[in-house]
Amino acid sequence: MPSNERIRAAREWIERAGSITVLTGAGVSAESGVPTFRGSEGLWKKHRPEDLATPEAYARNRALVWEWYRWRQELVAGTEPNAAHYALAAHESRGGTFTLITQNVDGHHERAGSRDVVELHGNLFRARCPADDTLASLSDGPFTGVPVCPACGGAMRP
Repeated sequence: MPSNERIRAAREWIERAGSITVLTGAGVSAESGVPTFRGSEGLWKKHRPEDLATPEAYARNRALVWEWYRWRQELVAGTEPNAAHYALAAHESRGGTFTLITQNVDGHHERAGSRDVVELHGNLFRARCPADDTLASLSDGPFTGVPVCPACGGAMRP
């Protein structure tokens, strides 16, 4: 079957489906200019992302982990959702059961209008308190040091 026929058949199948789940990863946001960890930007101050984005790294050195997250926030802050983010949001708005699962932490799906988003790795612009599970926004501007829980005063985690 020629390529355009396969695309048409896939589109018809998707339009008839009553329930759709979509999984996105770094590729969808790379088009917006969000760097991927597997590319040349993968290292930060000689640290691999795999060595910083863990509970163990946070327990060892909260300040270093949060410095890395601030750097990542700065990288993402200048980017915008792209056509793929908006297309997924538009499809969700058609109705039916639509779930978007993403490995991305940039928040672009929500900014494009998606509502039912499962963020597997969290969001760069939100922090959680391990003591009382309070979720706090970090999008009100740059912060320094380790963010503090507004409810209990404890250290927040990414």
